[in-house]
Amino acid sequence: MATLRREIGLLDATMIVVSGVIGGGIFFTPSTVAGYLPQAGWIIAVWVAGAFIAFAGALTFAELASRYPEAGGHYVYIREAFGGLWAFLYGWMLLLIIATGALASLALAFAGYLSAFVPLSPVQQKLVAVAIIAGLSALNLFGVKPGAKTTTILTVIKVGAFVSLIVLGLASANTGVPQEVVLREIPTGSAVAIAFGAALVPVLFSYGGWQQVNFLAGEVKSAERRLPIALALGVAVVAVVYLGANFVYLRALGPFGMADSSALASDTARALYGQAAARVVTVVIAISILAFSNVVVMATPRVFYALAQDGAFLKSLTELHPRYHTPAKAILLQGVWTIVLIVIGEIGLLVNGVVFADWIFFGLGAASIFAIRRRAAGPAPYEVPGYPIVPAFFVLAAIAAVASAISQYPKESLVGVAMLAGGSVLYFMTRSGRGE
Repeated sequence: MATLRREIGLLDATMIVVSGVIGGGIFFTPSTVAGYLPQAGWIIAVWVAGAFIAFAGALTFAELASRYPEAGGHYVYIREAFGGLWAFLYGWMLLLIIATGALASLALAFAGYLSAFVPLSPVQQKLVAVAIIAGLSALNLFGVKPGAKTTTILTVIKVGAFVSLIVLGLASANTGVPQEVVLREIPTGSAVAIAFGAALVPVLFSYGGWQQVNFLAGEVKSAERRLPIALALGVAVVAVVYLGANFVYLRALGPFGMADSSALASDTARALYGQAAARVVTVVIAISILAFSNVVVMATPRVFYALAQDGAFLKSLTELHPRYHTPAKAILLQGVWTIVLIVIGEIGLLVNGVVFADWIFFGLGAASIFAIRRRAAGPAPYEVPGYPIVPAFFVLAAIAAVASAISQYPKESLVGVAMLAGGSVLYFMTRSGRGE
């Protein structure tokens, strides 16, 4: 019987962490942040706060990975701590819209960037997006190693490009800081705290994604030892890149220029080095999107595989490819549904509607450490430092993110609630069909 192969080394695991975080967010969300906090010091402060929260979450998930070095990531942690229903709902939402909706949106975004170089009609852009998902799905059918190596190569390219942008940007004598002609309101007093909290939401979303490597724990060599290292190193790389990028954005455009920009990275490159540099940045954004998409295509089907192994989902998803030892049917299911979403289009409402649900499960995954530790027979190979403060800090941040997401997208969040309700009904129907 085929089993998952442990073929992911430390470098590949670290690059999966980095690419699972650096997608498209850092190219756009700093504009939103600057809109809330149009002062350089506060902009840097909120990105530093986001880095601390990301580290707290990564260290917490590192211990969980060392206790459960198996496929499924925090689906497994939620199942162990809170039972089958919440674990099933996490997998259900991943399949329905969280992972597949993100993939569909990113594939369409990639096609949009491609159209800057090759004119494409809306239909042609959808065809390109479909081809991207089909191609990445096919790549990851042929073993976890090709997918991991592809991620490593693409991540090295995009991090190298970021480092170049940061170094050259800080060294450049040119800046494009606009002369302000309109008086703008800068938060003071208690308004700063409110603005800081609002700005923290897009920052946290930009720092999310490092947990993807935990989905692949069943295929990481010596996962109980290497995953904690990969998570720490990966988040550290991301924090350096994000802070460096914001310093360059500020130097090139200033806080008000950042807030007004709809193409932040391109505008920064154009201000520093001209139009040719802006086109190079467009290529880097496309590569970044592709690398992130590959991580999602590779990692998320392991959750569906774990669900099926528990008998909570389609049993056929437990079958691994006899030669390549990959959850081929789970990869295929994810790819097909993503393509359906691409064809449907206009999925922004659905994606916004599950933002709060994503962070509910993020928080539940981290909170599971408290229940798991209480029942543990002994220490884990790696234990989060500062327990219980560090995990509690991350859980509180997740609660704040959920509350903010609901306040920003109240109507859309009702769509997410409906999806969770539908998943609950499906869970109890299938459990009753199994005679449980």
